[in-house]
Amino acid sequence: MKKQYLIIRFLLFISVIQLYACENKKQPIATEKGMLFTLKYENQDCSYEILVNDVPVISFFGLGSGFSLKKEINQYILKPGKQDITIRIYPQKKTETSFEDLISKSAKIKVIVKKNKEPLSMLDLAEARDKGIQTEWEILTFETPVIEKRVPYVEFKTSFNVMDKDISWKIKGWKESKDLRNDPDLRKQVDTFYENFKKVLVTKNQQAYLGLLKNSIHEEALSKPWFGLDYEKDLSNVMLEYANEERNFIYPCQNAEMKFYGNGRIVTLVCKNMSTFGYSPLISKTAKNALPKAHVIYLHKPKNSNELEIIR
Repeated sequence: MKKQYLIIRFLLFISVIQLYACENKKQPIATEKGMLFTLKYENQDCSYEILVNDVPVISFFGLGSGFSLKKEINQYILKPGKQDITIRIYPQKKTETSFEDLISKSAKIKVIVKKNKEPLSMLDLAEARDKGIQTEWEILTFETPVIEKRVPYVEFKTSFNVMDKDISWKIKGWKESKDLRNDPDLRKQVDTFYENFKKVLVTKNQQAYLGLLKNSIHEEALSKPWFGLDYEKDLSNVMLEYANEERNFIYPCQNAEMKFYGNGRIVTLVCKNMSTFGYSPLISKTAKNALPKAHVIYLHKPKNSNELEIIR
C-alpha cells in the first residue's frame, strides 16, 4: 500500500456509540439535549479543506479521490444562528511527491449538513420510522460550481442555521481568544509547543498528554450532552491509554509553516514537504495500529493568558 494512502486513511475516525430510542408518535421529538450535527462530504479530482466557522473539520492533500465520508461537527458550533462553511479547493496530488499545477475542471466538492436527534440504534430508527417520527433533518446541501477556468486555488462559501432549541451546550471555543497574527514571538512558541507535544508522547507521559488535551476533551464532551456526565471521563481514559503506547514518529518534516484559522485566533503547523504536504508535521506509528496517525493540533491563547493551549 502506498504511503500516501496511509496518510489519507489516518484522518478517518469512526466512532461506535450506544444510544436510546424515542417514543413520541405524533409530536416532533424534543430537543432538550440538543441535536447532533453532521457534515457529509464528497470530493472529486482535487485537494481540499472544509472549514466550519473558519476552523478545518477535514483536510485532504493525498492521492485518490471520490471519497464520501461524514464528520460530526457539534464542537465547532459555538452558538446558535448562522454557521459558516468554507470550501477551499487546490490542485490534485498526482504522485507521492508532486501535485498538478492547476485545479482540474472536473474538480468539485459536495457537502450535506444534517441534524439528528441524539444518535439512535438501527432498531430505534426502524421503530421511529414505523411510528412516523422524524429523527433526521437535512439543513444544507451545497455543491461547488463547475470550474470554468483552471486556476491554482479557488474558494467557495455557504452557511446553515442552527436554532436556539437545537444547541443546549455552551462552549467558549476560540470566541474570546487573542488574535495571534501579529505576535512577533509566535513561531518560536508554536515550535516549542510541538516539540513538547512530541516529547510527551515519546516518553509516554500520560498525565501530561491528558493535560495538553484537557480543554479540547472538555468541550467535545459538552457538545454531546446525551452521553451523560461520564463521557468526559471516558474520553480522557481513551487518551490515557493512547499516550501509553510505544510509538515512532515517521515522515520527518523539515519545512513546516504556520496557518491561521478562527479569524486569526487559532494557529497550527502544516508540512510543506511534498510527501506529507498539507498535513501535520507530527505523524506517529504504534505497534497496535496498522495506520499512522497525524497529530493535528489547533492552538489558541485565552484572552487572559499568554500561553498556547490546544483548543481542538
